[in-house]
Order: sequence, then structure tokens, then C-alpha cells
Amino acid sequence: MKKLAAILMVFILLSIVGCIERDKTPPTILLSIDGKMGENGWYVSNVTISIEAYDNESTVKELKYRVDGEPWIWKDYRMPFKISKNGEHFIEYYAVDDNGNKNEGNITVRIDKNKPSIQFTNFEAGYIYFRGKKFITPRIPRDTMIIGDFTIEVKANDTLSGMQKVEFYFGETMLHEDREPPYEWKIEKAYGIYNVTAIAYDMAGNANMISIDGVQFINIR
Repeated sequence: MKKLAAILMVFILLSIVGCIERDKTPPTILLSIDGKMGENGWYVSNVTISIEAYDNESTVKELKYRVDGEPWIWKDYRMPFKISKNGEHFIEYYAVDDNGNKNEGNITVRIDKNKPSIQFTNFEAGYIYFRGKKFITPRIPRDTMIIGDFTIEVKANDTLSGMQKVEFYFGETMLHEDREPPYEWKIEKAYGIYNVTAIAYDMAGNANMISIDGVQFINIR
């Protein structure tokens, strides 16, 4: 009986060793990002990061993460975490199973929640623009008038994701688009009364607009 028990014990030990030797596969890691995606790979909201690790042959012993190079210590993954600061964030993570097999990865998350800045640089309400020159309006027939050719100039900037374009509108109709500074629109022929609007877009898709209402145009050459 003692000999049989010894044989069984050796068999069990060999089986355990065999299992350990066969498990050379690291854990599988799944990472998901919850947030509002803008354009060109930028998020335009806070994001929540979820990480999951599992191993079919053993148990996941350790799952850690860190953001922007912070120390690994105390960064055991317990629950989804939020990133709210604008900018590019470098997220690293790894998982280790009971047999020491390790899997690791990283991802860059880019966040831009801010609208670009925009302003007219040579155009404002309450003036007559006659052949490119500015005069105080007598308020007849409209507060703001453009007589003859005129180039509307806009200053637009975005210090995070960068500028994409500026669109120019008469009322609801887009008539010009400029993708390179200086952002401008030369109006060579127009007659009537329109709201004049410029909309700036950054690379993340955030938009900001400025508008002057009821501009009378007289240019019928």
C-alpha cells in the first residue's frame, strides 16, 4: 500500500509539473474606451478606460496600469478609470498569471474638448465698408453695409489639435472654405441683406462661430 501511495504521489507531482510546463501562454488583455469620438482620432469628451484580463489555463495574478509615465506602484487595476484632462495621454498596462507569464500593451488617447478661437479682424457691425475702407454708418438703410469689393478676414486658432478650416456663410448657405491662414473670403459680387457667419473647425471636429446680422451688400459689377 505504501508503495502504491508513493507511486500515486509521484504521478500527481508529475502531472502538476506537466501542467505548469504546458502553460506558457500569457493572459489575454482587453481594453475598451468609452467617450465621444470626434475626428482624426481625437476624443471631444472625458473618456473612461476599462481593462479586463483572463487566462484559460491559470489565474491572473496581477493586472496593473499607469498613465503618462506615473509610477507603477499602487496602480493595480480595480475598476474603470477616467481621464478628463485635454491633451495626449500614454496608457501602459500589463497582466501576469500564476505561472509568471506576462502580457503587456499600451495605447495613446488624445482629448480635445475645447472650441477653437475665432474673430473677425477687419469687419464689425455698425460700419459702412466702401471699397475696402471703413466709415461710420448713419444707420440708413442698415447698420452694416459693404459697398464694392471687400475681403472678410478671420483670425482662428487652436493650440491643441490644431486648426482644420474656416467656413464662410451668407445666411444658411456656405459660399467659401479656407483651410490655410490667413483665413479670408473675397466678396466680388453680392446684392441683398444677409447674415454673415464664419465657423472655425479644429482637427478634433470642435466648432466655434461668429456672426454679424443684417449686412447689406451692394456690389453688382
